[in-house]
Amino acid sequence: MADIEANKQQALLTFYQVAWNEMTWRRNAGYRTIILGMAYCGALLSVVAFNHNMPAPIRVCLALVVAVATLFGAGYLASNYGKYMSAAQKVVNIEEHLGAFDENFLGALGPLMPATRRSWPKTPLTKDMVSLWSILAFVAGGLMTAIAIFLV
Repeated sequence: MADIEANKQQALLTFYQVAWNEMTWRRNAGYRTIILGMAYCGALLSVVAFNHNMPAPIRVCLALVVAVATLFGAGYLASNYGKYMSAAQKVVNIEEHLGAFDENFLGALGPLMPATRRSWPKTPLTKDMVSLWSILAFVAGGLMTAIAIFLV
């Protein structure tokens, strides 16, 4: 990195931090969406279950709102995954530019980053089981809540 000018080094570091922060924010936003969405469904279901005087049309409307919100939430999570991987690709591109994957980057210790990291940002949602199953669990929980509101 000695052959890179100081201002370019600072720019690379700044871009790396921006991409890393975006990637981290998007990952955490996905977790928050799932956790808060399921907490909201649980709280809503509790209120509906203890309110025996709620008219049927209100229950139907509430169930439809929860179902639609669930589908929009799942769409947001899928879109957020793509943006998360886009930010991860920026991080990997900077690491490649700096030579973090070179065998002698850390001397006898080897490369700074494992070679598998290069292909990680290209992982589609259908191959990332943690993210995929999280979205599917979100959808299942939301739709089950909608059905339960309708039936209770």
